[in-house]
Amino acid sequence: MDHSRRTFLKTMLVASFAVPALFSPQALGNDFWNRPRTLRLRRAETGETVYETYWADGRIVQPGYDRICHLMRDVSAGVQCGMDVVLLDILRGMQGWFLSYGQDRVITINSGYRTDATNNRLEGAARNSWHKRGGAADVRIEDVPVDYMAQLARYLRGGGVGIYQQKRFLHVDRGNIRTWRG
Repeated sequence: MDHSRRTFLKTMLVASFAVPALFSPQALGNDFWNRPRTLRLRRAETGETVYETYWADGRIVQPGYDRICHLMRDVSAGVQCGMDVVLLDILRGMQGWFLSYGQDRVITINSGYRTDATNNRLEGAARNSWHKRGGAADVRIEDVPVDYMAQLARYLRGGGVGIYQQKRFLHVDRGNIRTWRG
């Protein structure tokens, strides 16, 4: 394990006890949201990856946004929708946190948009899931504990945060601010 990775992992361990101290203005400063917003994503089922800018100069950057939406499609139904920009901003904020510490992390998407049929087939899926509106994603980041990702998502205050520790993923959505364990 290289020195920077070891330092990062130690920082995460300390952060689990002192998260507010780590969220300094320097981490996600005022200019962070004024810069172009880019996501580095990987789709678990297909292995597809994107590294695309979806927002710049106060508006959606269509080619990058479209590629992100395609990656976050309902893979089993082969259907995509326009993903909610607030959701993408939550993911960008999480990725931006790691970048501020020199860690260029890929977010793996387990589930993004879901059709009604796909959502109905999933055990435990909410009837009115934000997944059906393109406003939710189930994600993981390699070597990052789910609880740590949840702390980042809660800090961003963009919506719901579901912690699925046993399944090793985090649900984030653009709905009401709330937290639960699944």
